[in-house]
Amino acid sequence: MLLNIMIKNYALIERLDIDLDQGLNVITGETGAGKSIVIDALTLLLGHRGNKSNIRHGADKMVVQGLFDIEGNKGAWAKLGEFGIEPEDNRLILTRELDGRGRNVCRADGIIITVTQLRAIGDTLIDIHGQHEHQSLFQRENHRYLLDAFGGEKAAALLDRVGEDAAKLKALNQKIRSLEKDEREIERQKEMFQFELKEIEAAALKTGEEEALEAEKKILTNSEQLFRSANEAYQVLNGDDNDYQSALLSALTELAGKISEIAKIDENFSSYEAVVESAYQELENLSFEIRSYIDNIDFDMANLDEVEKRLGIINNLKRKYGGSIEEILAYGSTLADRLSGLVNRDEQMEEYQKSYRKFLKDYEQRAEELHELRLQSGQIFKKALEQELKDLAMEKTVVQVEMTRERKLISPKGQDQVEFLIAVNPGIPPKPLRKIASGGEISRIMLSIKSIFGDRDRIQTMIFDEIDTGISGRTAQAVAEKIFELSKTHQIICITHLPQIAAMADKHFMVEKTADEASVEVSFGPLNKPEREKELARMLSGAEVTQTTLDHAREMLEMTEKLKMTK
Repeated sequence: MLLNIMIKNYALIERLDIDLDQGLNVITGETGAGKSIVIDALTLLLGHRGNKSNIRHGADKMVVQGLFDIEGNKGAWAKLGEFGIEPEDNRLILTRELDGRGRNVCRADGIIITVTQLRAIGDTLIDIHGQHEHQSLFQRENHRYLLDAFGGEKAAALLDRVGEDAAKLKALNQKIRSLEKDEREIERQKEMFQFELKEIEAAALKTGEEEALEAEKKILTNSEQLFRSANEAYQVLNGDDNDYQSALLSALTELAGKISEIAKIDENFSSYEAVVESAYQELENLSFEIRSYIDNIDFDMANLDEVEKRLGIINNLKRKYGGSIEEILAYGSTLADRLSGLVNRDEQMEEYQKSYRKFLKDYEQRAEELHELRLQSGQIFKKALEQELKDLAMEKTVVQVEMTRERKLISPKGQDQVEFLIAVNPGIPPKPLRKIASGGEISRIMLSIKSIFGDRDRIQTMIFDEIDTGISGRTAQAVAEKIFELSKTHQIICITHLPQIAAMADKHFMVEKTADEASVEVSFGPLNKPEREKELARMLSGAEVTQTTLDHAREMLEMTEKLKMTK
């Protein structure tokens, strides 16, 4: 519920601060006084498109702020929770600023949000209905939406299931179409996959092979250097034929003899004999290894060519299929899967088609259930709407809910096309709403629909912007009573030219426009009882207020108060 709205520097408004009541809030004023400016400012607060040209002349920016009571509004709480906003005490403050550069600043409880988020929140708070919204009744797709909303939770659950089945069918259809691509393209892909996979498999790559080949290449490339260094190392250990005495092993043999001589005299030195013996054995083993290494050094350049050829194959595959042997092998595995998919295309096609037939059967069954529910809802809706219209002095109106079913259609909304047809005069066949010329009749139809959905509508605040166009007299009184009934369950804000509706108000506001040579100003304020009588007298007379019209206005207010007490 909207508790307060503050408007600053919007159009002709310098500043307004308006407190609203829970029931029926009526806004009146002479034509051109600026009644709709307040509603326009409110639509800006709810996230609708803003226009910087609406900034009051001489101001830098315009500001609209609203205070809402959201107790019990599950939709609002859910949306706020989605955006991480947690109001306190069931109160929510929305603010929107728009400056001369077109920059928007939107806030919810002081937290900056986007215009899109503001509109999503606003859609849970207020339902605005103006004359332009009559056009929504002319759009046939909205009729199905209304009928499903009338069907309640059962219709919503069926719609969810129908939507899920339709989504599954759409996904399967895309897979089937993908398999049904041009045969030549499929063959081209198959040949390409086969060639690439054959090339990878023929290489018989092994993980770690490239590193091993690089190490082998390094050895083969440096075989002469290895042979020379190994020979020199062997000579250090064993000497050559001409100088055996300089060999390291010979020196160790001589050293062992000297240590033994010392140990015979000084037993403390005997432990060093084992040290020398161990060193000798280790170096002797090393000598044998070096000799073996020399004998096995490969000087065959053909082997080097083979290694380089193998590395060339690996590098070629890396350029084509991946940066390493692991990536190449992974790509080969993917190719095998793709090729299997193409080779087994017929089997896959049969599997997809089998699943498609299954889900199609489920979809058609649920679409049938939804169709039957819509037929039932249509009859109940027809009677309810005819009764509401009867209350609004359209006693002879006949409502027809026309439904056509397209059995081949697969849609998340089912297979039905729904259209409301109406005959307002006896003997004339029902026609589409768009062919009804009277604005007053369309206004009453819309109000009747709002009344039907009143108990189902979780949005607490409704705004009616001059929907009473084209009605007067007894019909106007019926409309006034219908709006008052709706205000028992909803907060209603209503801009009207009808004194019958204004007399029903729980709180009556009047808009006035004053002008001088320098500026134009719009004022907006609640009326006390004498002021209400004067305003109703103006609305009744349409001209100069006389004592007669004042008496009539006073009598209307008294009668209305008695009527409200009986309802």
